Amino acid sequence: MGEQGVPVGVIAEAVAATREVLRLEGSAEAALLGRVCAAAILVCEAFVGGAIVARVAGDGAAESWDAVPAPVAQGVTMLAAHLFDHRESDAVPPAAVAALWRPYRRLRLSPDVAA
Repeated sequence: MGEQGVPVGVIAEAVAATREVLRLEGSAEAALLGRVCAAAILVCEAFVGGAIVARVAGDGAAESWDAVPAPVAQGVTMLAAHLFDHRESDAVPPAAVAALWRPYRRLRLSPDVAA
């Protein structure tokens, strides 16, 4: 397992997808890009309310990065590219990221809420 329990293979595949978006070649800043992709995956999982890739058999929405729904993967890639490009600033992430993830969000009703 990699960062915060995200499978290393999933991080590597997210890094490859993000490298394409950023048009990065070679292994420049590989460690930073790996951390940024892991963070983007964790932010996505917090937003949607569940794991997007399996950590253990039967846990998560997909077994590998290739099985993650395309809009979810695109949102992770967009967020990772944004975090990489704006690592020295506090720029707001693109609204398109939340728009891509919103259909996959699990809403929980609080047991304290009266009908």
